[in-house]
Amino acid sequence: MLTGTFQEFLKLSTQLRPGYTASLGKAPAGGSDAILEFTPEVPVLLRSVYDTVLGTGGAEEDPGLLEFIPGYRLIHIGEYGHEVKILSGILQEKGYTGGGIVLPLLTNYGSDFICYYRSEEGVERICDLLHDYGDLVVMYDSPEKFLETLCEFYKQEVYFLDEEGYLDCDLVKEGEVGAALNPDAEYWSE
Repeated sequence: MLTGTFQEFLKLSTQLRPGYTASLGKAPAGGSDAILEFTPEVPVLLRSVYDTVLGTGGAEEDPGLLEFIPGYRLIHIGEYGHEVKILSGILQEKGYTGGGIVLPLLTNYGSDFICYYRSEEGVERICDLLHDYGDLVVMYDSPEKFLETLCEFYKQEVYFLDEEGYLDCDLVKEGEVGAALNPDAEYWSE
């Protein structure tokens, strides 16, 4: 199911930004297995993503193709280990004691992250982690809701291209759609 929803996200992204999916590169079979170095089991969301595409590499120059969502790029699988170290360092520096598994998915150039989080009880969430604060804030109630919400952002024209060709969003509408689809996520109520 997640792979199908991820495919829908890619289709919607490419409709707004032709060439976006191609810019992510095609993953080799079992591309997500690289993540096994950092966790005993690759979460279904990360498997769906990294068995499909490689991610946005540092060589991408087209501003319209850099971002997965406004302000964040999909971490390239070849840079995954480096980003895991940065994320782990932030969590350690800020004294994170929440347990569970925290893995990076999206990042920006300020070392902020959108992370996959699975609690010790097995509950999966997608969280925001701002480098300056170090607190995981639930953005999406589940990996499924993460991808469904991003698809809705395209369908409801929350996402658009600004005059310079960068992916942008209507912040008010983003908050309304995000809160409606993720009622338990504290991020949208702030």
